[in-house]
Amino acid sequence: MSTNKSHPTHTILDGKVHVFMRDGSPFWWGGFHFKGKYLRTSTKQKNLDSAKTVAQQWYFQKQTVIASGEIISSKHKFGKLADEALANYKKTYVDRGVRSQKTYDGIEGIMKSRVKEYFEKTPIQAIDNTLWHKYKEDMITKYPKIKRGTLHQYKNAIRVVLNYAYKMGYIKELPIFKDEYTTKKTENSRPWFNSAEYSKLHKSIDGYAKKVKKVDSRKYADALELYDFVIFATNTGMRIGELRNCKISDVKVVKEKLTNKEILIISNIDGKRGKGTCQSYYGAVKPFREILKRRRIKNPSKCDEKLFLIHHRVMFNTILKAKGLKVTKSKPPQTRDFVSLRSTYICFRLLNGVPIYEIANNCRTSVAVIQEHYAKQLGGALLKNINRTNIQGWDY
Repeated sequence: MSTNKSHPTHTILDGKVHVFMRDGSPFWWGGFHFKGKYLRTSTKQKNLDSAKTVAQQWYFQKQTVIASGEIISSKHKFGKLADEALANYKKTYVDRGVRSQKTYDGIEGIMKSRVKEYFEKTPIQAIDNTLWHKYKEDMITKYPKIKRGTLHQYKNAIRVVLNYAYKMGYIKELPIFKDEYTTKKTENSRPWFNSAEYSKLHKSIDGYAKKVKKVDSRKYADALELYDFVIFATNTGMRIGELRNCKISDVKVVKEKLTNKEILIISNIDGKRGKGTCQSYYGAVKPFREILKRRRIKNPSKCDEKLFLIHHRVMFNTILKAKGLKVTKSKPPQTRDFVSLRSTYICFRLLNGVPIYEIANNCRTSVAVIQEHYAKQLGGALLKNINRTNIQGWDY
């Protein structure tokens, strides 16, 4: 028990509980010994009698916790369990192909950069909704521009450790983290390019390429790849991470049986949900062939080079801003980025009457996500049969 001998110490409950003062604190504290450890808490009381009452109540509560077998153990601190949880996650999900290596790398990076250090010495049983909100407030204070999605990633990293602790029996139930937001996520997500905006985007990138062709050969090559990237992405619906992982040998040109038109079959799609396959819309064939021609690849089926060599985010955003495409005209306005290309594919397919189940399956997502984040925002534009009439004379 770390108390200052100059401060008085009192005992209650036949000496089982100490009530004492600590340096730097204006309140009385309560504490007792348990299996070689000293458990203590601030009573938040300056009056001794009130402090004794609080300390007594706290002691009985702790005895209930001890009886249930959930007494906090130094062996079950977050920092130690975080390493074990990551190793277990990799073995259980990544090595078996249920989750991708990229997903694991993201969780590991977040854990090491912002989460583990904060909760290092925190007992796993102590992590609850209250502590989550304190952590979130501290992160917002330290990083005022932190995004809601980033905080959600932090929460997921914490949950990986909590799930492992639950699996191992260190905690009896998983805490529920309840967040409140001033805006609904579903109302401010998945911005896309409509037909006119998409056409303008094409012309803008093509115009930029022509502008730098005689000035900077490197920028010209980058602009050509960006142009192909945009068309390929909006004709496949692949996630940005999936596109960056895609190898030339993963892509195969085939003829669609129904139309006899050429499409692409992309295999070994390495995304956040493991491996997958999809087929493209017709427009993806041309940019694929342009890449093969430009890089002089004669045997694509045996070429393990990345399909796209550079992530042209800066150039893409520069063009969007210059052409007034970066921010949508919706209310509230939304910001577009590379993710908007996948959104455009999904919205175009919906507007052309493709069943939601087929879109979800081809995009490796759920029907619920398609309905909530895409179909919902298109609203009446999808209701092609809404004015069907079987009663004669009903036209007003």
